[in-house]
Amino acid sequence: MKKWIKLTAAIIFVIMGGAGCMSSESKVIEHLEEKYGEKFEVESTKEGSVIFPDMYGKDKVIAHQEGKPELVFLAGESRNEDGVYYDTFILSIWSNQLDQLYQEKVKQAFNEDVEFKTMLFVEEEKYAEEKKDSSVTDFLQRDDNGALLTLNIAVKTDGEPEVEKYLDPVYELLNELKESNAKYYGVTVGFVDSSENVSDYMRTSNVNNIDWSNLDAKVYGTIMVDDSMDISSPEQIKEYYQPQEG
Repeated sequence: MKKWIKLTAAIIFVIMGGAGCMSSESKVIEHLEEKYGEKFEVESTKEGSVIFPDMYGKDKVIAHQEGKPELVFLAGESRNEDGVYYDTFILSIWSNQLDQLYQEKVKQAFNEDVEFKTMLFVEEEKYAEEKKDSSVTDFLQRDDNGALLTLNIAVKTDGEPEVEKYLDPVYELLNELKESNAKYYGVTVGFVDSSENVSDYMRTSNVNNIDWSNLDAKVYGTIMVDDSMDISSPEQIKEYYQPQEG
């Protein structure tokens, strides 16, 4: 009898947990559609804490605008206030604008086909009043933009990369970002085996929070440079190449 009660309680707990997750997901999507006048599709939901939401957060939704999987973003309910929501939909739009802005620059710098994603991070209060049709270049002209702008680039190679070949491209793009007026900027390059498919990883890199070293793929090494480093020549870039073990 006791086992039956425990089993029943466990089943109810799971059902209630799943129902709560679905309920929060629906509330977030309803809020987004009302706020932006667009339809959205949920890609995944990360379950939060019902007991300690102020410590561990509530459910988080990864979604994209319907028919536009490139506009992937994070949304959820405030951990401190019921009925108050946050989202990074504007940042996904701006990131896409930056992809278009830097697409030709990346292609010319590397002189080969590479996959890349422009990663943009801005504190919510900095862009809270912006609209979905606003321009990221206009926003970056603000002296208080507080933006972190990073070009995340995947280079496919057959075996260990010839690192010297990529020093000039990385240096060139680092200087391109300097002209953006973003407060912080950087370039990250992952040298990935040519057999690997990292397209979805690149598409979602603004929200997946996965470092190259933790990617479930064969990565030979990385280059990570940013504005905090005293880099004045392409040769210095080589110092920041990190081979990956395994």
